[in-house]
Amino acid sequence: KLISDFKKEKGGLSGEPLQQISTNMIKKFYKQLNGKIPIIGVGGVNSGKSAYEKIIAGASLLQLYTGLVYKGPSIVKNIKKELIQILKVEGLNNIKDAIGKNL
Repeated sequence: KLISDFKKEKGGLSGEPLQQISTNMIKKFYKQLNGKIPIIGVGGVNSGKSAYEKIIAGASLLQLYTGLVYKGPSIVKNIKKELIQILKVEGLNNIKDAIGKNL
């Protein structure tokens, strides 16, 4: 269920309102596909933490849109830096080791 003041307006909905819904869909498809097909994580990727949530749900690629619009190109560098820190805390040597880890 979408939770947003703008959910009934015409036009697209992107970003944070879709974050949990899209992450749940990634988990569902990753389980069904057994990790055989790459999944692109979209919807609310605006930090290293939100990127990591998509990755551990099964995303092997990420798409930035709304976060890029509001935070600018430096968001990529910031997400990368945060992901490196998260991987260290989790004891992972490679981002590939995190794909689907939450399942």
